Amino acid sequence: MRVVLLVLDGLGIGEMPDVPRDRPQDQGANTLGTLMQHVPNLRLPNLMKLGLGAILASVGIPTAVPDPLASYGHCRLAYKGADSYLGHQEIMGTIPKPPVKTLMAQAANDLEHLLEARGHKVERPLAGTGLLAVDSAVVIGDNLEADPGLNINLTVATDAISFERALEIGKIVRGAVQVSRVIVFGGPGITVAEILHHARQQDNGQVGIDSPSLGVYNENLRVQHLGYGVDVDRQVASIVARTGVPVILLGKMADLVICPGATKDPIVSTPQVMQAILHHYLGIARGLVAATVQETDLAAHEKDVFRLAAVLEEVDAGLQALLPKMATGDVLIVCADHGNDPQKNTGLHTREETPLLLYRVGQPATDVGVRDTLADIGATIAHLFGAPRTQDGSIMPIEGPAR
Repeated sequence: MRVVLLVLDGLGIGEMPDVPRDRPQDQGANTLGTLMQHVPNLRLPNLMKLGLGAILASVGIPTAVPDPLASYGHCRLAYKGADSYLGHQEIMGTIPKPPVKTLMAQAANDLEHLLEARGHKVERPLAGTGLLAVDSAVVIGDNLEADPGLNINLTVATDAISFERALEIGKIVRGAVQVSRVIVFGGPGITVAEILHHARQQDNGQVGIDSPSLGVYNENLRVQHLGYGVDVDRQVASIVARTGVPVILLGKMADLVICPGATKDPIVSTPQVMQAILHHYLGIARGLVAATVQETDLAAHEKDVFRLAAVLEEVDAGLQALLPKMATGDVLIVCADHGNDPQKNTGLHTREETPLLLYRVGQPATDVGVRDTLADIGATIAHLFGAPRTQDGSIMPIEGPAR
């Protein structure tokens, strides 16, 4: 049996029930609804055939609903906020712990003393701020691309230090703070001086590196996300891999999910992601192919509904190639990790429920309703492979296991 997991990054279908209380800026958010409103001629025949129309109808978006091929429903987010990393950890079957928001201004003194006690050289390159430079190779600061206090970044000049050594520094930081993520990333061709040239201090109290302007996001990028309260050994990718079943992680999935022994390809181009899914699916007799289409999220960040529509049509074209080749008993799961409504005009993620499609060749479709957590996806995949349970999540009504 083969399972294909396809995550459409940022494709929400309406605000979470807790938004008015916890995240009022996201009231009224509906990423897919905004898209349908602005691009009424959007053509997604395969997603509709699977059951996207039924999902849209269930959240009040009038759509022609043919008899769906796939079981359908939608998922609520058990994690706090609206974040790709946290969403992917939950999809894998582990609900991240609620983080404690902490700015570098609050954490810097303790981190400096801890790192020096471990034998590292620590400097304060911007006097009066919490920015730290470690071993003349790593800069520690706030993540300027996330809400204040949510993440801490370690920007690494890998010509001066190995990525593995920098990761050890990251683990020290991870053990000292309870922020959502500690992100260790970098590559060759940059120096600490260049990194510091892109340091920014913001009115909201953040101090960190403007990573996009640094130009570190290229084909040489190395990145590791260290989450809070996430046990990767109890996630479905690691569980399935330990049983000897091949696991392939494609697109942004390859960066966000830790799975020793997995085949990884962090490609970004949507057509290439869809082609890679088909290639790896056809190349194995049994296994898990898990992929993330990132360009849905990137288009929404740019508030470009027409690019978002084009990306979804590329996904649909990829499904057109995949679906006829799927064998009886094999499974396709399509889902998302959060919302990103371009109409909110913030360029930030929105806390939304997400669509869920579960297609098993040869099995009838059912309405799986509203799931309380994305972790049900990971739990169901583990069940399909007859593998041990994930940390969190309930098994959805889909026939299995089948080998």
